[in-house]
Amino acid sequence: MNAIAIRRASPADGVLIEGLTRTIWTGRVSPDSTVFRETSDSVSAQLAKGGGVVLMDAETPIGCGRWVPVPGPDGQGPWMEVKRIGVLEACRKRGFGALILAALEDMGRAQGAEGAQLAVRHDQVRLLDFYAGLGYVLADDVELTTPNPRSPPPTGMRKWFRD
Repeated sequence: MNAIAIRRASPADGVLIEGLTRTIWTGRVSPDSTVFRETSDSVSAQLAKGGGVVLMDAETPIGCGRWVPVPGPDGQGPWMEVKRIGVLEACRKRGFGALILAALEDMGRAQGAEGAQLAVRHDQVRLLDFYAGLGYVLADDVELTTPNPRSPPPTGMRKWFRD
């Protein structure tokens, strides 16, 4: 590991992030995941609508994540939906996922988000504790921007941003 840094992603990073995300998720989630139906154009569109980050080890991308704006629960103001956080296998277990999430949350807050929502796939239940440790709580009413009718419903989680 060299100099670890997080940089903001732009829509021009769609090809990089789509490929990196696919690499990270292959073998980790079921082939029916919507991640395997994404394109660089759809990723670029998400980045343009919300934002994203790339985790770098010197000049090498090793992780990423994105977010899109969504309405808050019960008509509350603007929120964000956190999507596709991941780190290459060789770089896991070093706290990088939490760094990516914090950077995404900072971006959302800067854009006026009052909180964040996310979903944990049925085959990734170990992540429930990870997100709970970062302030997320279970929420059975989370409506996703990219629902997947090909797999069991995910577990929704939510975090309110309070100053």
